[in-house]
Amino acid sequence: MLNFRHLAPTAIEFGAGKLEMLGELTAPHGGRVMLVTVPWEPALQPMFARAQASLEAARLSVVVYDQAVPNPTVESIDRGARIAQDEGVECVIGIGGGSTIDTAKGIAVAATHPGSVWDYMYFQPQQPTPLTLPIIAVTTTSGTGAHATRYAVITNSAIECKSAIAHDQVFPRAAIVDPELMLSLPAPLTASTAFDAFTHAFESYTNPGATPMTDLMTLEALRLLAENVETAVADGANLEARTNLAWADTLAGMSISNAGTTLPHAMGQPISGHFPHVAHGQSLAVVYPPFLRFTCEAAADKFTKVARLFEASVTDCGEAVEAIIAWMKRIGMYISLCDLNVPESGLGPVLKDCMDFPDVACNPRVPTEAEVMDLYREALTTANL
Repeated sequence: MLNFRHLAPTAIEFGAGKLEMLGELTAPHGGRVMLVTVPWEPALQPMFARAQASLEAARLSVVVYDQAVPNPTVESIDRGARIAQDEGVECVIGIGGGSTIDTAKGIAVAATHPGSVWDYMYFQPQQPTPLTLPIIAVTTTSGTGAHATRYAVITNSAIECKSAIAHDQVFPRAAIVDPELMLSLPAPLTASTAFDAFTHAFESYTNPGATPMTDLMTLEALRLLAENVETAVADGANLEARTNLAWADTLAGMSISNAGTTLPHAMGQPISGHFPHVAHGQSLAVVYPPFLRFTCEAAADKFTKVARLFEASVTDCGEAVEAIIAWMKRIGMYISLCDLNVPESGLGPVLKDCMDFPDVACNPRVPTEAEVMDLYREALTTANL
């Protein structure tokens, strides 16, 4: 008998040109809003100016916070939250990649709750409440799924720890997915973010907590990724490929909020926490080949079904693993920890943080601490990958 829960509360406006709807979508949530972005570099300025113009056309008062950073930090979020408090902000909008949207989510929590945003991580006794400011997300990449999730990933630089808020209160009220905003994304970022979307879909599909709904969504996401990533990497201006990747990313984001990620996210997230120069997609890519080999036999049917989307002739786990790795090589995501300047001597603290993540226990094959360290060691060089 079917018995599962599926939650997807975000109203999603999907399609080319949808950025113009930002003011209309935001207006019901307050008259004074904070627009969270990265610094307005020349290449990004027209997009941010369009967003601001749409908000002002809807008669909204706009406070710009342009200090979002990669791997968003407690410091950057708490600083934005203080500004939001001082300015009487009623709604927070994040326009950018996952780091910017997660910054907006963190500000929405910290601006209305005592203490620091770090006090509301998933492992803390206190959690976000309905006082959380409404969040609107506009995604400019196809990978993190942040516009459709209940997560905000945040780094505490003081203790070199990267963790997350995991709560329904940080689901955006509305999200705009406009593939036109992704046309100028460089090839390396296209590949890295698309690989992130792949991991969300793959791990949600193979997670023991998967549901019939998430199975449908993740398989479609994986099909779209298999058919479009290489095209988008080669020709970033291909709107059809960008649209398909944006839809895959959205499906994968909704899936991780209902099924969840597994061992690679537990292993990858602490790498960025201790080595913040490593992008999230890179931290996942380095651990994926060892993870695939370690886990495949425990979920052989699902692993091979996914791999056939990339290589139709796959018949067993060994071929499944090699087919996925071959795709990683084709899109430039076959990398090692050494390639990312992460030394073996730095793996001890990374391992400790990894074992604290609940995602470890969600893997189809649950590893011991010693086995996880072996997987990290395999990830040190591409010869072992």
